[in-house]
Amino acid sequence: MTASPREHHFHLLERYYDQVESGRKTVEVRVATPAKAAVEVGDTIVFHDRDSGRELDIVVKRVTSYASFEELLDAEDPSRIDPDAQPKELLVALRSIYPPDREALGPLAFEFDHRPARPGHSLPMTPSQYAQTVPHHTVYGCLYVRDEHDRPVQLRSVYGSRLWQFPGGNLDAQGEDPLQTARRETIEETGLEIGLEAPKLLLTHFLHAGPRLPLNKVGFIFDGGRLTTDQLRRIRLDPAEHDMWAVHDLDGWRQLMAPRAFSRLYAVERARLGEGPAYLITHT
Repeated sequence: MTASPREHHFHLLERYYDQVESGRKTVEVRVATPAKAAVEVGDTIVFHDRDSGRELDIVVKRVTSYASFEELLDAEDPSRIDPDAQPKELLVALRSIYPPDREALGPLAFEFDHRPARPGHSLPMTPSQYAQTVPHHTVYGCLYVRDEHDRPVQLRSVYGSRLWQFPGGNLDAQGEDPLQTARRETIEETGLEIGLEAPKLLLTHFLHAGPRLPLNKVGFIFDGGRLTTDQLRRIRLDPAEHDMWAVHDLDGWRQLMAPRAFSRLYAVERARLGEGPAYLITHT
């Protein structure tokens, strides 16, 4: 029967604790007292900061014993023992901590990585309870499509302010992700099956809630590529959602669209050309 991993507690000065906490120190050196000699691969070490009371846990990956500190330092990477010290300083430092009679017990090197050893703390509330404490959002996915001259293609909505829109829509199907939403909605709104080759995400759009929209909205706009003349001819609108589609250059769209709506189109095109950020924040 295999014994369960044991838990051991090592106390460190703040300087060394900070090195472990930042992931830079991955070898701890001790001498083979009965307690330290009992540590085995797979055991848990809990490091404690002597000054602040902080603690963190790691899994022992390797334990190697040596006859002396010189032998240990010849074999181990000094930067993993003390990344802030010069290698020649390490021997002096170790012997200032461990006098000859302690070194005679046999130095030990404990190697560890960044895996946690202990289970995580229980969350303070259930997922359902947590969901009630944070703002809710809606999500949309769109495809940014253009003609063969890279002029944007948009659809005119029959609702509300009659906005010009990219093919796409809100994520309202169970289990669907934004790209799947963009593809499905594009088929429903245009009759075209496009964006099948894992298109690039061009823009993430965060729309703040306001009087016209009670929830924040997050949008993902993907590059749907160019449509050929033949594909454009095959566009078939869903009259329940859109009554017109059009192709214009940016100046043409600027004249047709409200400034706030045009800002999204402009941001997407700049992101496509690598000339602007891929993140846009707007307000309703």
